[in-house]
Amino acid sequence: MSMTYITKKHDYAATLDEKEPSEDQKSASVKNLLVRTTKLTTVTIKLYRLMVFVRLTIFVLFFKWRVSTALTVISDGTTTARAMWTMSIAGELWFALMWVLDQLPKMQPVRRTVYVTALEEPRLPTMDVFVTTTDPEKEPPLVTVNTILSILAADYPPDKLTCYVSDDGGALLTREAVAHAACFARLWVPFCRKHGVEPRNPEAYFCPGVKARVVSRADYMGRSWPELARDRRRVRREYEELRLRIDALHAGDVRPQQWSRGTAENHAGVVEVLVGPPGSTPELGVSDLLDLSSVDVRVPAVVYMCREKRHGRVHHRKAGAMNALLRTSAVLSNAPFILNLDCDHYVNNSQALRAGVCLMLDRGGSNVAFVQFPQRFDGVDPADRYANHNRVFFDCTELGLDGLQGPIYVGTGCMFRRAALYNADPPLWRPHGGDRDAGKDVATEADKFGISTPFLGSVRAALGLNRSEQWNTTTKPPRSFDGAAVGEATALVSCGYEDRTAWGRDIGWIYGTVTEDVATGFCMHRRGWRSAYCATAPDAFRGTAPINLTDRLHQVLRWAAGSLEIFFSRNNALLAGARLHPLQRLAYLNTTVYPFTSIFLLLYCLLPAIPLVTRSASASAFSVTMPPSGTYMGFVAALMLTLAMVAVLEVRWSGITLGEWWRNEQFWMVSATSAYAAAVVQVALKVSAGKEIAFKLTSKQRASSPGGGVKERFAELYAVRWTVLMVPTAVVLAVNVMSMAAAVQEGRWRKGPAAVLAMAFNAWVVVHLHPFALGLMGRWSKTLSPLLLLVVGFTVLSLCFVLHLHML
Repeated sequence: MSMTYITKKHDYAATLDEKEPSEDQKSASVKNLLVRTTKLTTVTIKLYRLMVFVRLTIFVLFFKWRVSTALTVISDGTTTARAMWTMSIAGELWFALMWVLDQLPKMQPVRRTVYVTALEEPRLPTMDVFVTTTDPEKEPPLVTVNTILSILAADYPPDKLTCYVSDDGGALLTREAVAHAACFARLWVPFCRKHGVEPRNPEAYFCPGVKARVVSRADYMGRSWPELARDRRRVRREYEELRLRIDALHAGDVRPQQWSRGTAENHAGVVEVLVGPPGSTPELGVSDLLDLSSVDVRVPAVVYMCREKRHGRVHHRKAGAMNALLRTSAVLSNAPFILNLDCDHYVNNSQALRAGVCLMLDRGGSNVAFVQFPQRFDGVDPADRYANHNRVFFDCTELGLDGLQGPIYVGTGCMFRRAALYNADPPLWRPHGGDRDAGKDVATEADKFGISTPFLGSVRAALGLNRSEQWNTTTKPPRSFDGAAVGEATALVSCGYEDRTAWGRDIGWIYGTVTEDVATGFCMHRRGWRSAYCATAPDAFRGTAPINLTDRLHQVLRWAAGSLEIFFSRNNALLAGARLHPLQRLAYLNTTVYPFTSIFLLLYCLLPAIPLVTRSASASAFSVTMPPSGTYMGFVAALMLTLAMVAVLEVRWSGITLGEWWRNEQFWMVSATSAYAAAVVQVALKVSAGKEIAFKLTSKQRASSPGGGVKERFAELYAVRWTVLMVPTAVVLAVNVMSMAAAVQEGRWRKGPAAVLAMAFNAWVVVHLHPFALGLMGRWSKTLSPLLLLVVGFTVLSLCFVLHLHML
C-alpha cells in the first residue's frame, strides 16, 4: 500500500526554508533573523540589464531614422500613404513603449529566504482568513469545503486563527456544506497534527493527481506505519461519507430551497459562529475512530457570513463582500493580519501562514502592507496550452517588483496588515509624534468608517496596535464571539451601512472596477506602503484554472476591462503622489494600459494582408513599393537579436523555462486579438455612455475526477464553446493563412526581401495563434494537429518545387 504526501513536520519546514537545517538556519535562530533578502547580482542579471539598455539605444536610433524617413516619404505621398505611414510609426512607438514599461521595473529583482523555524511560537500574532464564494453552481460546495479544511488544519496555533466564509449568494446549500465541514474538521485537524500529513486538503491528499509524490514506508519518519495506515483508512471513509452528504445536499431537497433567505440578489444578512474560539491551553482528545490521547484536538473558530443584498442597491461584487468580512471580523476577532483566499485556493503548505508572518515581523517588516504568494494551479493540461500557470508574471514580473516597492496584489493568496486596509500611513511616512495620538480621532470619523461604536473601537485598537506593535508580544487583541458581538456584526453587513462613508474609496477594498485587487494594492503603494513576495517550496496555495478556451478568454476579458477602468479612474498611476517609486509607477501604468495594444496589433495583422488576399487594385497603398533599405534591414535584425537575447537572459535569471516563456507569448497574441479588443470596446462604452461592464464569474468546477484517465481529466480542454470573442482572432488567423497561400501560389516569395519579410510576418502571426487554432478544432486537435502540420509543410514544399520548375 502506497501513501501519498506524508512527511514529517520539521522536514517539511526545511523545504520551506529552501535549505537543510544547517549552520545558516541555526545562526538565523540565534540572531532572530526571519527573512534573508538577496539582491540578484549574478552575471546573468548584469548581462540582462546591459542588453535592455542596448535595445533601448537601438530603439532611439531606429525611431530617429524612421521618423526622418517617414517625413520625406509623407511630403510627396498620397493621403492613404500618409495615413499608413503615420499608423505604422504610431504602432511601432506603442509597442516599444509597452516593452519599456514591461522591462524597466524588472531590473532589480530580489530573492527572499524565509526561516520559519526561527519564529518563536509566542510571537505569532492572531490571524483572520477570508474565504469568498458566490454561486454554488460555478463554485461547487465541495471545493469550498476542502479549502476551509486546509485552513483549519494549517500549522498555526488554533486559538490565534479564525476562518471567515463569505457566501455572497446567500445559498442555504453553501451554509449547510460549511457546517458539515466544521463537523468533519474535528476529526481531520487532529489527524493532520498526529501524522503531519501534507497537503492538508482531503481531496488532494486522498485523491491525488498523476503527478502526486508517493512516500513509501521507508521514507515515512512519523509514528508507526501500521497506525498511520489504519487511521488513514478510517479518516478516508469518513471523508467519503462527507462527500456523499454534500452531493446529496447539492442534488436533493436543499437544492430547490438554496435561496431560502430570498434570491441571490435579494436576501437578508447573516453572521453565524459555526465553531467557537478554542481556549489557549492544548486539549487532548478522545475518539472512537483514532487514538488522540496525545494530540491537541482544538479546532480554529469558523464564522459563516452572508451580507445583505437588496434590489436597486449597488453591491460592488467581490470588493463589497471583502469589506463586509473586514467589518465582521473587526468586532469578533480583530486580528492584525488577514489572509485572503478564493474558495478554490487551498493551503498546500501547512506552514505558509507562518512564512507570511515572518515577512511582516522581520526587521523593516512594519512597512509591509501585504505579502503576495504566487498562484499555482492544479488540473492544468501538461502542455499548458493557454498559459494558465502564467509563470512569466509570477516568477519574473512579481519577482522583479519585489526589489522596488513590492509585487502587485493579484486577488488571492495574499496576507494583509489590517491597519493598511484602514488607510493608515506606514511608519516610514508617519508624522513625528503620531504614535502618541494613534487612533484617537477615529471615533470622530464616522463619516469614513460608519456609525457603529463597537466597530470604531476595533479600528482604534487595530491602529493603536499597529503603531505600538504590541502584537509582537504574547499580548493578543480581545476576541468576542458572544450574542452581542454577533448581532453587531450582522448590522455591519447590512447593505446600507456604507452609505455616505469612505468604504471602497479610501477604506478597505476599492470599488469601481472588476479588478479590485490591483486597485487596492495600488492605493496602499501610493500611500507609501510596500509589499513583499513569498515563494515557498512546496507551493503555499494551489487553486483551479479555466482550461477551456472560452472560459479563459472571459477571464482575461475581465482582467483587461478592470485594468482599463483603473486607468480612467482616480487611481491612475500618472496621478499618484511622490510616495510611489518611479519604476513602480511604470509597472502600474503598464498594468492598466496594456489592453490598448490590441488596437495596433489588429491593424498590423490585418491591413497589410487583406490586399494580398483580395488582390485589390489598392494593394500598392498598403504595401511597400520599393525594397527595404539596408539600414532598415539592419535595424530589424538588431532589434530581433537583442529581443531574443533579453528573453533568454530573462528566462535564465527568473528560473522559468523557454517553453513557459513561449506559451506566454502565444497566449498574449491570442488575448491581444480577442479579449483585449473587447475590453477596449466595453470600457469605451462605459466612459462615453455610462454602460456598466457585465461581470462573468469564472467557473471553479474541477475538470474531472483526479483518478480518471487523461481524456477524462482534460475533457474541458477540448470542449468548443462559441463566443463572440473568438471572431477577431479567427479572422486574423484566416487572413494570414490565406495571405501565405496566395504568396506561395503566385511565387511572390521569390520577388525580393520585401515579399520575404511579408511572408515571415504572416508565419509569425500563424505560429503565435497555433493554440487558438487547436482550441477551435476541439477533440480533433488530439489526433489531427501533428498530421495537419506535416501535410501543410509537405504541401508548401511541393508547391514551391513545382513553381520553381515552371519558372525555369
